[in-house]
Amino acid sequence: MDFSKKSFNNNYLPSIFAFPKDENFWRIDWFGEVAFPNRLLRRTQPSILVHLSRVLNSSFQVNPALLLDPTSTFASRQRKVWVSVGTLPLLRIGDIWRNGQLVASPDYELEQFLDLEINSQTVVLVKAGLNLEDKGFLLPRTEHPWHMECTQSYCQMVELPQNRRLIIPCMELIRFYFGSSSNLLTKLFLPPLVRNMLYSKPHFDKASGRLTLQLAAGISGVSAAEIGRMHMDPHAWRTAVHVGTALLKGSISGQGAYPQCYFPFEGQTDLIASGKWLSFQDNPSATFIVYSLRSCSHPFPFRSLRYDVKDRSPSSIRKNSRDQNQPNTQIARKSASDSPDLQLIEKDASNKLTEQPRSAWGSVRFPDLTLKTIWKNRILSEPSADNAFDRTRPSDVQHSAVGNPGSERRARPIDFEIRAKRKSEFPAPDFLREIVDELASLEGFNIQLLTNSEQDGWTIPITVLVSEDGEIDVSLFVEISANQLRERRVAVFSVAYETEYVKIVAVESSPVHMKLYLPSNDDETDLPKTLDCAAADFISRPEPKTENVAHLIRWVFDLPEAM
Repeated sequence: MDFSKKSFNNNYLPSIFAFPKDENFWRIDWFGEVAFPNRLLRRTQPSILVHLSRVLNSSFQVNPALLLDPTSTFASRQRKVWVSVGTLPLLRIGDIWRNGQLVASPDYELEQFLDLEINSQTVVLVKAGLNLEDKGFLLPRTEHPWHMECTQSYCQMVELPQNRRLIIPCMELIRFYFGSSSNLLTKLFLPPLVRNMLYSKPHFDKASGRLTLQLAAGISGVSAAEIGRMHMDPHAWRTAVHVGTALLKGSISGQGAYPQCYFPFEGQTDLIASGKWLSFQDNPSATFIVYSLRSCSHPFPFRSLRYDVKDRSPSSIRKNSRDQNQPNTQIARKSASDSPDLQLIEKDASNKLTEQPRSAWGSVRFPDLTLKTIWKNRILSEPSADNAFDRTRPSDVQHSAVGNPGSERRARPIDFEIRAKRKSEFPAPDFLREIVDELASLEGFNIQLLTNSEQDGWTIPITVLVSEDGEIDVSLFVEISANQLRERRVAVFSVAYETEYVKIVAVESSPVHMKLYLPSNDDETDLPKTLDCAAADFISRPEPKTENVAHLIRWVFDLPEAM
């Protein structure tokens, strides 16, 4: 077992105000019911009851195996705190907290379960306190006391070979498969869930396997893959809807609203999980209780995903709402900064402060996505606003809150995003650098990168075209080693001036292939058509870059060299 911060090294995140504020180490033991514990303070989203116990021996920092011992924490006197469901991306059973900050994510017993078959016959919804056929408890108290206050909470039981089983708390399934962002989780916990709350304008091209989505306002791009699966796989959509409806039924029945969740797919998968082996009857390692899922290999039902994000920035709102007949003399005030000691409070966020995303860095949850292209638009430059600035700066914001704004208190709305790596680490690829530098010299233009991908931040694989004879042109590929090819990379830029725009396509080659394209009449198919044309043009007549892009753009828009 590795005592490590590598999975969540995020001490710059806001401290959780509801957690104990002392020098003791506290372990997240379990998740309980979901409710609105105080409607006067928190109206926009429910909270979950988190059970924590104090770690009794700080020597676990040297010998983390101590945490497997049932006496390692004060489990009989748990601290119970209500935490908003939007905080769930940061919370995992078994993690160690101190002064409201995460300090360690031990691996406990890290296991890999290969070739699991996930379907209605192999996976069963059970309660944490189940006595299996009166032969014994799945989670025996003597070996696992940490769930005893939540024996009515739900888990999924997965069959394993040799009469063994895997127990996954439903809240962990929700966190792992839908917890990429706070705003996505919030939607799941507030029924009824309808598709346009998450996305619109879906389009799936069967030939290429490319899915295109328009994410709803406030939905982070880090959730695009999960939402793409929800659109393509009926199991995923039913699972997402069931989270909220099951809570509603539990609340109405008076039995307590404990979360329920299923796997968002059916089929085979490999799982990597952190947890603890427990005994059952005469088998000392019969049940593996999962504290946190780390990896799931089941493939997503698309080959590539392109998504657009609705702009909610204040500048965009001002621009769209401005009276077109009035001069642009609006005074913009400098935004308030967040305090270095920002605290996450259990209250509704402010209606007046701009929402800020906060990234938490984790490991790759879905290795299938590392083999697929996920991309969006990215603004590189835009005409400067003609606003005057008020030089006064408001005082720092001391508090933050997850969920939709709903109060006048000064608490920053915040959306936690789980990311596997920093996109800021991606420089422009070598074949693009000259073009990017030349575009950067343009002033007064709106320039967007239309191929901002998860792989390198700039490019996507070129469209692989098949001829009428079923053949693929080898020129679309680059040889990277003996008998191994990969698709060439391609970047697409949109350059707009006033109401007109053109697209620049650059294909990886030496010298780089570059061509300009005019927009089509259909916005939804414009970019896919451009990519198809670019691949066909590269095959038939490669056009090397021969002149400065900035000069070419000014000539296209009939503008003088100096603007």
